[in-house]
Amino acid sequence: MELDFTQNRYLKVLSNRNLLGKILVGSFLLNVMQMIHLMTRDDKVILVPPTISQDVWVMGGQSSKSYIEEWALYLSSELLNMTPETVAFHYDAVLRYVHPKSSATLKKQFEGDSKHLKENTISTLFKPKQVTVTQAGSQGFALVAGTLSTFVGSKLIESDDKKYTLAFETSKYAPQLSLTSFKETPDPLAPPGHTGDVTLKNSS
Repeated sequence: MELDFTQNRYLKVLSNRNLLGKILVGSFLLNVMQMIHLMTRDDKVILVPPTISQDVWVMGGQSSKSYIEEWALYLSSELLNMTPETVAFHYDAVLRYVHPKSSATLKKQFEGDSKHLKENTISTLFKPKQVTVTQAGSQGFALVAGTLSTFVGSKLIESDDKKYTLAFETSKYAPQLSLTSFKETPDPLAPPGHTGDVTLKNSS
């Protein structure tokens, strides 16, 4: 009887050893597979404004004022610094960050501005001076003030202080901020009918 007990104990130890060995082999193979995956995978890169210079955050359908400010500076630079040769490139770049509900409207606006710049060989240069951000839930608004210089060919024809309003919306389902509107803010002393809906046509 004692011999049977010893044999059973030996078989149990042997079984546990085999099980442990299988676990170790499985763990080793899993580590090798993970290492191969890490060496061969394509990482996803999330783009942020290249000029970012302060702490920003996006959470729960809202964005920090600093995040809206950084995007406003970046997008206004893309939209207001261009030549007839680069206008299509700049507008295509901005459309990547436009909210789907505003895509058709802004695309039409950009096409009109692009045609105007090309037909009149107009170039623009914008130097921002101040950004003011306001928020209302998921909506964010940035008022960018600065000097817009307008050239026909190489000749400077106008250099005026301008203000532009960029409207944004933060997605409630993803940490994403999208542009919904871009307009020149009318001067209170401007003639009636100047709405600023088309940003660059009124700069010539």
